[in-house]
Amino acid sequence: MKTEITRFCEAAQRALFPFPPALHDAADALADGSEKALLTAPLAALNEVRARLRSLTEKLAAQQAYLLIFGPLKSGKSTLMNAISGSYVSEVTSLPGYPCLVFVRHADEAHFSVTRYNGRESVFADGKVLNDVVADSHLALAQQIRETEKGGTHFDPRTHFTEAIRRIDVKLPVPALAESSTVLVDTPGLYSRMNFGYDVLTREFRDSAACAVFVVKTDNLFLEQVFTEFNQLLGLFSRIFLVINVDASKRDLQPDGTLTQSAESSDPQRIIDSFTTLSMAGPMRAAWEQKRVRIHAIDLMNAAATILQNGSAPAGSVPLRAPFDAFLADLTGYLDSGEYMQEFVRDTLRQGHTLAAESRAVADGPEVVQLREKQAALEKEIADLDERLAAVERLHGVDWPATFSPVKNENAKRSEGAARGTISGVAKEMRDGIKAWMDSGESLKTLETTRLQPALTRTAATLAEDTRARLGALLGGPLGGAEPAAAVMHDLHTVGFLLAPVGVAAHAALDTPHDAAPYAFTLPHATLPVRKTFADWLLFRGRKTVRRRLFGEQLTAEIAPEEKAKRLTEPTLDALHQHLDETLAARLPAHPAKHADALISAYVEKFAAETHTGLDALRDRLTGERAAKQTPFDENARIFAALALLTARAVETDTALDTLAPPALAAVA
Repeated sequence: MKTEITRFCEAAQRALFPFPPALHDAADALADGSEKALLTAPLAALNEVRARLRSLTEKLAAQQAYLLIFGPLKSGKSTLMNAISGSYVSEVTSLPGYPCLVFVRHADEAHFSVTRYNGRESVFADGKVLNDVVADSHLALAQQIRETEKGGTHFDPRTHFTEAIRRIDVKLPVPALAESSTVLVDTPGLYSRMNFGYDVLTREFRDSAACAVFVVKTDNLFLEQVFTEFNQLLGLFSRIFLVINVDASKRDLQPDGTLTQSAESSDPQRIIDSFTTLSMAGPMRAAWEQKRVRIHAIDLMNAAATILQNGSAPAGSVPLRAPFDAFLADLTGYLDSGEYMQEFVRDTLRQGHTLAAESRAVADGPEVVQLREKQAALEKEIADLDERLAAVERLHGVDWPATFSPVKNENAKRSEGAARGTISGVAKEMRDGIKAWMDSGESLKTLETTRLQPALTRTAATLAEDTRARLGALLGGPLGGAEPAAAVMHDLHTVGFLLAPVGVAAHAALDTPHDAAPYAFTLPHATLPVRKTFADWLLFRGRKTVRRRLFGEQLTAEIAPEEKAKRLTEPTLDALHQHLDETLAARLPAHPAKHADALISAYVEKFAAETHTGLDALRDRLTGERAAKQTPFDENARIFAALALLTARAVETDTALDTLAPPALAAVA
């Protein structure tokens, strides 16, 4: 029998081998995901599977039989564990207030640890530290339960408090457990305030432990409430041993006032007969008749005491432990039987398939479906951001000055037309100035600075102002005067980049004042024709001398109208008019056009700089948005990859377990 169990356990371990790592990675991926609220339920489900898979793989690795001990508080469960172990293990397993499972098994050295609902395990130096940790955890758990139930929600540690302790592992040198390859599992007492229901606490044993022990004191034997829980256990285990914990020291009062040994202590079988005859009904009676329920009445306190006092004394050598020895023989016989082997194989395969199915269910669950929808939305958003970032890069490469060629040409055309349109007017004004000067006694310098220069200066200022107004109109549209190609307009629309604000910022360049220096007007006084008088000829005066005597060294000599009429004749006026025409022709429209071009060039330069600055800021913002979306996208991708691997491993496990199923193993029974 050992050989066949060994062969099966080794084969089952090989079948399950790829499953735990994939399950661990999937749970880690869910725990690290950013969608905490959405992933709470699937993570809890995977942690539940992990816990049950751990128990299954441990059972197979050690080829151990799990013996679960149930019962109400203070029913004698810990005492029974001491008796079965032949050692005092209840010091570290008697934790009736905390709703977790306590595993007790043999090990050469003491080892204590707790595992929480989130899968985290903590190891402690000794049992005292363990008890202190459990006491602290008890207070934290009670607080979480109260806070959760205040909101009208039924508390579930898998989702509301994953730091709660799920199981405690105690390993001690216990030869009796080593010899029998048995792991004792103590369960929380029934009706505890913090009992979350045996369906949750014992779920991992639904298919991995074939038998259980239910301990009840005689005083509670006939309470219907106790066996409501018992009937639930009938659906979980193939064999249940009902241990009635009798008290051999109990006495009954006789009519004469004397105390005699009670029926419970003198004839425990009468208690069993009364229970099976009068109280047993429904599913429990059916299971008893099918021999799935075995009943033993034992004084556990005395039995445990004699076992601990007498060590390894042979069974039957100590009368007080005879009922316990009978129970132990019945239990051992079942665990050594072909029936147990059948149940062991069947239950192991069933749990393996169940865990694989539950893992696949998580991968296909509604939360994961919803996460896939979120991932699809993220993928689209990232693609949109990538498209916008690519558009930003294309916009960076645009020759923005070239987009102003049309408006530049239009500005140059209008500037030239405006300047040419002023030539005749300013020329007439200046000629009129010369004529008025001839009738005055003003100096030549006054003609230059007062009669002629102001007209040219006003014309230049007017043209400059007209240029600013014209450029303001040409560059004031929604595109700031630019005329990009259709593809560029599409990219601008794609990224939502507006050129109007750029144009507004660039308008400051139009406030540059025009340079008046090019419009400075000077008369050709050194070459002006001047008529010489008879006296000038007699005195051999040259024209240079005549001009100096007439105009003065600084051209500031006042000249009487009669002198002007005599000296500055028609050739002089022709020279002045010709110089005036040449000056206007040289400066108009060249200088206004140059100023207009300088203004629009400064505007375009600032426009391009502002555009690139805005695109840089936009690129930084889009890059940040993309990074913010890429992080959860990568986390989700890791989750999907881990779940895909988990599904594949679950399918592999199913297939491998199918090869171990009956009838291939029917001969084992």
